[in-house]
Amino acid sequence: MSTAAEVEAASAIITAYGQAFAKAGAAAYNGPREKLAENIVRNTLEFFEDPEWQPQLLQAVRIATASKEGAEPMRILFSAQVFAQAGVALDEDPLSIDELAGKLSIKAININASAAQLWGVFLWRYVLGVEPIASASVEEIVELLTPTVERYIIG
Repeated sequence: MSTAAEVEAASAIITAYGQAFAKAGAAAYNGPREKLAENIVRNTLEFFEDPEWQPQLLQAVRIATASKEGAEPMRILFSAQVFAQAGVALDEDPLSIDELAGKLSIKAININASAAQLWGVFLWRYVLGVEPIASASVEEIVELLTPTVERYIIG
């Protein structure tokens, strides 16, 4: 069971992550369309690898998976916050997942599926330490995941 203080700390970390992820996504979106998936994967992995953020993200994930209360900030992040922040990062009004999906001309579930791929790597690499993904280079993972994420977000 997560304490209220742990949930609050995780919420702050997740909010900061959401803002950084939205900026990275906006930068990727504003770049060449054929590089969108690669840029999203690379920016996400660089964020996961950041020695300042990684311990905080690990703690937030542990709290999110320990209780319903702990999961709520993560659920809010993925159901609304990242997409709203992506709109702001694109110099537009906040976007819903459906509006962002419309901008990308894809289904909203495709956005969720691409995020699930990235968070799956985070869990296997940093939380569970499953080899060989735990010791693979960022470049190897970018090369591995980009086609999958591209299929979800570009078609």
